[in-house]
Amino acid sequence: MSAVPAFLPPLPACQAGDKLGVWRLQRMVGQVPSGHWWRAQHSLSGVSAWVLVYSHVEDAGAVLLRVAQAEGEPWQYPDLAWPLDSGLTGDGRPYVVMPPVEGEPLMAANPKASLRRRLGWVVQLCELLLLAEQAGLSLIELDPSLLWLGPQQQLRLFGLALVRKDATVLRLGALQGQISLAAQDLRCPQSAQGSPADRAAQVFTVGSMMGLLVNGRLPQRLESLEAPVPVLSQWLALKPDSREQLTRLLGRVRHADANQRPASLADLAQEIEQWLDASGGLASTEAGALAARRIVEAPKPAPAPVALPPSPVEPERPIWPWVVAGGLILGVALLSLLMLRTH
Repeated sequence: MSAVPAFLPPLPACQAGDKLGVWRLQRMVGQVPSGHWWRAQHSLSGVSAWVLVYSHVEDAGAVLLRVAQAEGEPWQYPDLAWPLDSGLTGDGRPYVVMPPVEGEPLMAANPKASLRRRLGWVVQLCELLLLAEQAGLSLIELDPSLLWLGPQQQLRLFGLALVRKDATVLRLGALQGQISLAAQDLRCPQSAQGSPADRAAQVFTVGSMMGLLVNGRLPQRLESLEAPVPVLSQWLALKPDSREQLTRLLGRVRHADANQRPASLADLAQEIEQWLDASGGLASTEAGALAARRIVEAPKPAPAPVALPPSPVEPERPIWPWVVAGGLILGVALLSLLMLRTH
């Protein structure tokens, strides 16, 4: 666990209009575990790019190391992007410049997506890392901040997560072994920090990311109440058998005994797809996600009725004035009758 809460970055110190090297920040597009993504423009060429400005000075060594190891863009793939530039802010926080790919940060889109779609992204991540392995690259760290979604909801990975597996990997003295704060919570404890992950360690790391996408938090963290409501609501909306099976899978991918985990990312992807096929209680669309939200969102209490002021009650009038008036009228009538008879 990192000393700094990796998933609670402070408010951005940068503002629109700030200049980082030759890049001028235009607008912030999202907050992620490591910091904040910005839309930026090159001050000379006018070219646009994405800039991730990290929130913590402690990330500087790891970011500089990853950028150096990514030099030369060792593998070209449509859903993989390599850094264009990097540097440090005036207060020593690192920033990295990425190509202006279409889409948005994965962590911004996750609460709005269905559980089926979120698990589909995990499968895509497994497939992307398997293709990278065939190209001679290995996962060295997984920072959720470096995962994006394309316009067709396809997963995209920024290349700081990958490193060459051969002897050409750069070793930069004291920087060797450093990883970003946000990646430390997903790292397999049995693997050497900052070294390419073996198959068991990759399953552990991707499994940790799976837990974050499924229930809105890291498996080892307890602050489940901080998870977005749509994420938790779909988890609770599952049928008990489906939820139990998925819970067991989430436990196995992070098991302390590597032999208890799925043997590879290919096996993990297959188990996820099997669960999706077998689960009948899954909120499989965004509309279903919104419907499931009612499970955990307490209805807003109706406003308390406003007490109306009591109707004015007319005071009860005494009856004696009417009795006296009636008596006078009767007396006058009798007197008149007597006078007529005497005449």
